[in-house]
Amino acid sequence: MVNFSWGQGSPDPSISQDDFTARWTGSVQPQFDETYTFTTTTDDGVRLWVNGQLLIDEWVDQGSTAWSGSIAVKAQQRYNIEMDYYE
Repeated sequence: MVNFSWGQGSPDPSISQDDFTARWTGSVQPQFDETYTFTTTTDDGVRLWVNGQLLIDEWVDQGSTAWSGSIAVKAQQRYNIEMDYYE
C-alpha cells in the first residue's frame, strides 16, 4: 500500500508544494489465480502500471478522485508495480 497525505505541503521542505512528481515501485505476489483490482485516490495526476500494463491513466489536474483498474494474475508469480503521481 502506498499511503501518503502531504496536505498543503510536499514530501520535503525544499520541494514546491504545488509542483512535484513522485514515483513508487514495488511488486505483489498473489496467493491465488484471480483478478486483482488496484485503486488509487489522488488529488491531481496518477498513472499505475502492473507488469508494464497501464491500468490507470489519469494524468490530469483533479480534486481527490478514486480510479480503479483490474488485471488477471497467477498464483505465486511476481508482478512489478509502478505508480507515478504529480501535484
